[in-house]
Amino acid sequence: MFKKLTAVAFTAAMMVSLPVMAKDSLFKIYHDDEHTDTVTRPTYYVIGVATPDAQAWVNGEEVHVYKTGSFGGQVTLKPGLNKIPVKVTVNKKSEKKTVEIFYNDAPRTASPRQSEPATMALATPVNIKSLPGAYFQYGNGGDRLGGAKIGFVDAGIEMTAVGETKGLYKVQLSDNRYAYLPKEYAEQGGEGATTVNTGSWSLSNNGKADRISISLPVRLPYTSRTEIDPSTIKVSLYGATCNSNWITQRGQLGMIEFVDFEQEESDVLTLTIRLKEKFQWGYSISYSGSTLNIDVRHCPASLDLKDLTIGLDAGHGGPYPGAYSPSGLKEKDVNLDIVLKAADILRKKGANVVLTRDGDTGPSMTERKQIWREGNVDLAISVHNNASGNPLIPMGTSAYYKHIFDRQLASSLHQSMLSLGLANFGLTGNFNFSLNGPTDYPNALVEVLFMSSLPEEELLADPEYRGKLAAKIVEGLENYLKMVKESK
Repeated sequence: MFKKLTAVAFTAAMMVSLPVMAKDSLFKIYHDDEHTDTVTRPTYYVIGVATPDAQAWVNGEEVHVYKTGSFGGQVTLKPGLNKIPVKVTVNKKSEKKTVEIFYNDAPRTASPRQSEPATMALATPVNIKSLPGAYFQYGNGGDRLGGAKIGFVDAGIEMTAVGETKGLYKVQLSDNRYAYLPKEYAEQGGEGATTVNTGSWSLSNNGKADRISISLPVRLPYTSRTEIDPSTIKVSLYGATCNSNWITQRGQLGMIEFVDFEQEESDVLTLTIRLKEKFQWGYSISYSGSTLNIDVRHCPASLDLKDLTIGLDAGHGGPYPGAYSPSGLKEKDVNLDIVLKAADILRKKGANVVLTRDGDTGPSMTERKQIWREGNVDLAISVHNNASGNPLIPMGTSAYYKHIFDRQLASSLHQSMLSLGLANFGLTGNFNFSLNGPTDYPNALVEVLFMSSLPEEELLADPEYRGKLAAKIVEGLENYLKMVKESK
């Protein structure tokens, strides 16, 4: 998934397209032999691919040739032009090539700090309404994953934009709080932000979720977050003044222990939803007319796989190949094979599996989330493989989550993968990946290994080993379910 630019010879090829080896050549190196490259770091990696039965030398030292045919060596450059000899022998036939690299050892001046895009105040505030798919960002910054998201919001919420920057409105949520909303998810019109009194509240159990309903005269903007120990959901309503003098609970609730609220500011009302159980199973917030509904999902009645629906996503696909390995593996193909193997294991255990793709297609992130939502998944896992860093060493496995209530699922998957003896690339939270964004169900992302790492490429190229990786994903899921059972 990750494709960071690094000063290694193979990177550009992995980003764009895989070079084709000439028919009369014994090997290919990821470098244009007639071009002198310039680098500013003394450490340089020469990466090439031959056949598995080859012998290879880089700068006079024999290097390991993997079962994929990939090989590589690390070279310490001298200032100026470096000519690095590369030799490959196959069945007593030898071929030599030279990699030319110019090392500029002049001290590098610090790059000027990139300023954030300026937010320009609007001369006249603009009234806007949110469209389907809208979400709030904390600020106007961004990276390859987009701006740091607070969360999704329903359509039809009227707000006032007081500023703008490229592609974003700065909206005023309350007297003292602001957020950013992508312009593509807004339309102009309406009466703008307002402050209103809340009406009646009710709590009910619909069998699969507990619902909190709050009567409002208009749709107000909101944000939410989860907390653990104790397990809590907090929802802040902006432009709301409490005029609710009771909260009516109808019947026995399944997941919610109690609901309380606090008027944090004169126009910010925050709900505290305390849950009965340690593990959360997702929640959604939406409007019906101007009534705000917060649905908190129950823990499944049975935590056996045979009674659950598991969402699986194979990253990339179709016209989006993801990363390439040195020997030509496509990330989209590796992801899909691991996911299909995991799906087969899950189905044999009786689980219902909802796949975002089962072939070489490339659904959008919105489509993938919709597939899971319509499939009513109990939890979901996305599978990718990484690309970056030192290509000569194992870089490791990692797992990612956005919301804190998803941390334990991601951690369980990560620990299961590590039990294979893989290097540890880490457990990352608050991750801004699109499929980690929904709160409707527990979810996590697994970055299995690195396509760019020669020793890990060898593992990923082995169908049998991909089966072991798939089994460990399922094992991590089962360990998570076991923890949930034991917490009851």
